[in-house]
Order: sequence, then C-alpha cells, then structure tokens
Amino acid sequence: MHPFRSFLAGLGVVFGVGAVVGMLAIGEGARLESIRQIQEMGVDKIIVRSLKGGQQKSDEARSDAVGIKTQDILHVANHFDNIKAVLPITEWEGPATSQWTVKSSLEILGVPIEFLEITNAQLVGASSRFLTQQDIEDAVPVCVVGSRLSRELFQYRDPVGERLLLSDTYYTVVGVLHHASDREIKNVGAINDMVYVPRETGKHYWGPPITRGSVMEYKLMYVVVEDVDQIENTSRRLESYLRRAHDDVDYSIVLPFELMKQQEATQRIFTIVMASIASISLLVGGIGIMNIMLANIYERMREIGTRRALGATRKDILIQFLVESVTLTAIGGALGAILGIFLAALVAQYAEMPTSVTLFSVLISLLVSVVTGVVFGSFPAWKAASLSPMEALRRE
Repeated sequence: MHPFRSFLAGLGVVFGVGAVVGMLAIGEGARLESIRQIQEMGVDKIIVRSLKGGQQKSDEARSDAVGIKTQDILHVANHFDNIKAVLPITEWEGPATSQWTVKSSLEILGVPIEFLEITNAQLVGASSRFLTQQDIEDAVPVCVVGSRLSRELFQYRDPVGERLLLSDTYYTVVGVLHHASDREIKNVGAINDMVYVPRETGKHYWGPPITRGSVMEYKLMYVVVEDVDQIENTSRRLESYLRRAHDDVDYSIVLPFELMKQQEATQRIFTIVMASIASISLLVGGIGIMNIMLANIYERMREIGTRRALGATRKDILIQFLVESVTLTAIGGALGAILGIFLAALVAQYAEMPTSVTLFSVLISLLVSVVTGVVFGSFPAWKAASLSPMEALRRE
C-alpha cells in the first residue's frame, strides 16, 4: 500500500548489509593475499639474511667475512635435527651486455638447483631449463635470466642459446625464469629482474663477493625443516648458534610461519573492526524500520481494531507486524548483499585491491538483516498487539 515508504524503511538495511558484505570481502581478500605472499616464502623454511653492516657486540676486531659463512651452513646441515635441506644463495653485482643491449648494473645470484622450488617460480618456453647439479659441480658458464630482464636484454627474442657477458665473463643462456606474482626477495631484488648462475662458476670467475671491504660469502640461507610444528624451536636454536658464532649481529632471521600467524591474527582484528563499523549502518536501518512500523500502528488503528473485533488474537496481530518487519529487512538484506558483491567487484576492478566474497559473509549478512527485523519489529508488533479492539476503534 505504501511502496515508497517501505523502500525508505528498508534503505538503511540495504546499505548496512552492502557495507558489511563489501568490508568483509575486502578484508578477506587482503587476508588471502597476505597469506599467499607469506606462503610463497615457504612456511616450512627459515630464512637467514646477511647484513652489510652488523651491530657490533664487542670491542673485538671484526673478521674479514661478514654475514653467513660456510662453517654456518655446514654446522646447521650436520648438527641440527629437523633439517631437510640448507640452501645457500650468493649475490654479485655487475654489468650485463647482450648483442642488443647493455645494462650497467644488475643482481647476479649464485643459486642451488632447488631455487625454483623455494621461490615457486616457473620456467618460460619449451626449451628453457634451470641449472643442474652437473652445472654446479663443473662450474659451467651457463645462466638463467628473469623474464623482465630477458625482454630488456634480448628485446623479445628467444634468449635460450644466446651469449651474455656478465662483468668480464661470457655465459650461455639456458633458460628464462618467471614469477607470476612478480615476487621480490627482500634486500635482493625481484625474481623477474635478476640473473642466476651456478655458485661455483661465479666463485671461479669473480671470487667471493666483497661488501664494504669485507667478504660476504652468502647473501641468503634457506633452512628447510622436516616438521613444521617444531619450526619455532629450530629457529630459536639457530638464532642461539648464530649469536655465539658471530662477533657481530651481521644477520637477520625471518620465519614465514610466524609471519603468517601474526598476519592472520592482525587480519582477524581488522575484519572485526570493519564489520563493526559497517554494522552501525544496520543499526541505523533497524531504527528506521522500527520508526516506520510504529507510524504504521497509529495509521492502521481501524484495521487493528476491526481484526480484533472479528476474533483476531493478540498473537495474530503480533505475528502480522513481525512478518511485515522481517519481510522488509529480508528484502533489504538481499538487495544489500547484491550491492556488497557489486562494491567488492568495483574495488577489485578500479582500486586493484584483492577481494573475496565468501558464502559465509553473504549468509551471515542475510541472517543479521532478518534478526534486525525481529529485534526492531518486536516492539511495534507488541505495541499493536496490546491495543484493545474498543480503544483502537475509538481512536479511529
């Protein structure tokens, strides 16, 4: 009978549910993206980084080598339990020259054959291959280039089989490496922008890397554990060993497993806060429903009195007004869910932020809208049911 008034009554619920669904979608998308990035680092790995300038622990003279050393790798591999593999990475910097392009400076990594596995990178092209154990043992001058660097150096030509001058040494390109998420190794560089060589080859031609006048044998060390449940204990043992073995704090330890737990806890708080803010709109919408229903009571006195005079019980009147309230909020909730999904799609499209609309968020929003109808419709329904027939007819 009053479609415009009903529309205005449900409008608050529409925006409230839309805000809840949209906020939950943005929060869930951010959570999944953060966890994906951390999982790409490997929740079964401990990452140890060499630092260029360590924080000195004593007045003793520093050794010629800084950061992770060969004895560290051997000690961890041979004396620690719960260790599946220890994978060191060495970094050099130098120019690269192809037949078409010269790049003045780039990162050259001496990597193990497991590098693809620990970074979740992929080879591009049917003829591409990665470094082999034979390449590393024989110090063969071969290399793999990142996909973006490949385009810069070879201008969209197939680089496999081409020669590349790295510093003063010619290498043969055997593969192109690509990471779909353009992952960046912290304090090193983006996977798609670097060159990868057998470590022994780089050491043979260039010697150990020199940083600020000191040798840095390894830039990174990936420690892969067997039992993830014991990874925190292994990390504490590793930190204790490095503290004893190094005069300076020339290293840092990153534990993706801990990062993931911290991120999940932080994201839960963020989602609760966002949902709470969005729920204020539902509260406003519920108050709007209650006001409209109370106004309906005074406008429909004759209807209520006539029904009661013809035998309708208080329960009948109560159910009538509750059904009306729940119907308004349920329709508003359905429209709000559609609005929330649309808002999430707009954010993903134009703000380039990851979003994820889950069935749980939609269902919980619809449930909340129905509960809103019951809660805020109860008082007007009780008010209508409490009217006596004679009093209602007299007021009319």
